[in-house]
Amino acid sequence: MNQQSSPDIGTELESLESLRERYGDAVFSPQAGGNAKGGTQRTAQEPVPASVAEQSFRPTMRPTTPRLTLLDDGESVSGEVIRLREAVTVIGRSDGDVRISHDSLISKRHAELIRDGTGSHSQWLLRDLDSANHTFVSCATSLLQPNRLIILGSLRFRFRPPGAPLTAAGPVEATSRADVPKDQLGLWPALVATTSTGPDGIVPLSGISLTVGRPGAGNDIELDDPLIAARHALITRQPSGQWQIKAMPSRNGVWVQIKTVRLTSLCRFQCGEQRFLFSL
Repeated sequence: MNQQSSPDIGTELESLESLRERYGDAVFSPQAGGNAKGGTQRTAQEPVPASVAEQSFRPTMRPTTPRLTLLDDGESVSGEVIRLREAVTVIGRSDGDVRISHDSLISKRHAELIRDGTGSHSQWLLRDLDSANHTFVSCATSLLQPNRLIILGSLRFRFRPPGAPLTAAGPVEATSRADVPKDQLGLWPALVATTSTGPDGIVPLSGISLTVGRPGAGNDIELDDPLIAARHALITRQPSGQWQIKAMPSRNGVWVQIKTVRLTSLCRFQCGEQRFLFSL
């Protein structure tokens, strides 16, 4: 793949373990097939040694068939399931293979899922198709690139790196100002609110390790939003000088904007206001 569409190596998607801790192991059982009920109940007995345990059949010559779940509103694991058998699946509002016509925030052709490679060793990529409202993934950790969008609860922010102006440039004045407020110098990076329902202004990241969460929980950055956990995220400055956001245990997670990212089994992504679960 060319450099422009290369995967985002700075983002680590949600892990199977973290989702199991959050929603329960039965939901993600490989034998469940999207249904946690049914199956044979094992009676209490000595565990079967791993060396002799019988494994389920999996294809070895053809690509694995992933499942794409269009999550029901308010759900994190259940919804309409689609099998991905084609090499490319396009998601859009009025065009493509998966159409979500009632979501006005989804572009005509919003994003695509691409099978990369052949046979059982193929992997899957998620690529944004220059959509108006972008594509997001729920992540465990992610490097904050300049102007990258982040969703925390119902709030959206854009990461402004250090050195960039905090406010929009105004008219050029004939006389230079001798005194400039420190909060306008841009010495610290900041989260800039982009949603009309979000907090006004700018949240400077004035430290090297900052917790993000609800007011009254002892956080460095307090966001009064019902979709945010008491302790929702941790933002830190890395030794390299880059800034990283790490998701803390929460129901709604941390979502970051991507261009192209390599998918892992049981990871979630969002187009418009529709969320998806991808599973292998």
